[in-house]
Amino acid sequence: MAGSVVIVLLAAGEGRRFGSVKQLADVDGEPMVRRSARRAIDSGAPVIVVTGADAERVEDALTGLAVHVVRHAAWAEGMGSSIAAGIRELRRHFPHATGALLCLADQPMIEQALFEAMLTRHRVAGDRVLASEHDDVMGPPVLFPRDCFEALVDWSGARGAHALLEHESARVERFSSHGGIDVDTPDDLQRVRAAIGSTSRETSV
Repeated sequence: MAGSVVIVLLAAGEGRRFGSVKQLADVDGEPMVRRSARRAIDSGAPVIVVTGADAERVEDALTGLAVHVVRHAAWAEGMGSSIAAGIRELRRHFPHATGALLCLADQPMIEQALFEAMLTRHRVAGDRVLASEHDDVMGPPVLFPRDCFEALVDWSGARGAHALLEHESARVERFSSHGGIDVDTPDDLQRVRAAIGSTSRETSV
């Protein structure tokens, strides 16, 4: 797809703090990774999912979804390595992509309005770096324009792309996000389940 943003959904970690494969944790009746992938697909952008730890089970949870899966053998090197794997795959399959929207599989509450706002802004300001902000903390989802691909394709380390955000701070725009809870621990999962349950009850009234 020419001139498009591609979503790179990172789902390769082992969930050490969580204590098990958090990508497969049940969120509102489905594995968390599947819920996150569905929400990414609903944005209308192509979606690449980077798997790693327990790859077969995580990939099974994505069965039937219109996503491109890349299994990253070196996932244990950290999130930076998984980002690089996703960007390499993006460049192979979507050579005309104008941006990469990096998302985390453990953020199952990211709102569609955030995706829409970022994609819309990219269409008119394609040179800007677009980052979400939750509780005054900047992070994923974050949209990097095409001229950042060269840096990201060689990325490494455990800290994700925060260093690149800092380096590009002069052209970063922030987007408020109310659904940016990272599920790092079982307590985080309970918070997400409670929040989703509360929203469902409000919708049904």
